Amino acid sequence: MELTSGTRTTAGLAGLGTLAGLALTLHGMVRDNLPRAVGGTCTTMTALTLLALTLIRYWIVNTREERRILAAAQREAQAERTRYIAAQAALECEQGRLNRDMTMARQSMAGDLLAEREAMRDHFEEKRAELISETMEATFRMFRDGKFAPDTSPVTGQLIRFPRQEQAAVQHGRSREHGIVGP
Repeated sequence: MELTSGTRTTAGLAGLGTLAGLALTLHGMVRDNLPRAVGGTCTTMTALTLLALTLIRYWIVNTREERRILAAAQREAQAERTRYIAAQAALECEQGRLNRDMTMARQSMAGDLLAEREAMRDHFEEKRAELISETMEATFRMFRDGKFAPDTSPVTGQLIRFPRQEQAAVQHGRSREHGIVGP
């Protein structure tokens, strides 16, 4: 029991008061002196009450166990904080690595894309040149075979009139039929 100096002094004085009260009570009983016996009993009771109150105060004020629990909780919280900071640093490091990897992958893909685009352009130009060559050759054959010679056959066909023209022609024809001169 770790008591402060004031509490130890109070407990010591209460113990002395209890002993003095018991001695006074016994002396009063032996001498058949009632006031002395009652005074000793009251002193004993007061001293015991003071001792009890001192012990109760010590139990209330004693926070040693709570402080120990608090210190343990603080150490655990500090350890958790340290782990959290370490995990956060590891996460940031991993994010940085992933960002670098993604940047490198993007650059690599951009290079691959350029190379593929060049290959497609070359392939397109080859196909285009091949198609031009085939077209020129086919055109030359068609000229040679006479397929581009002008057509001398007379064009016979029927003229299709638009509705307005037909309507005007019908009205114009009607007006002449009845002997009226049209516009």
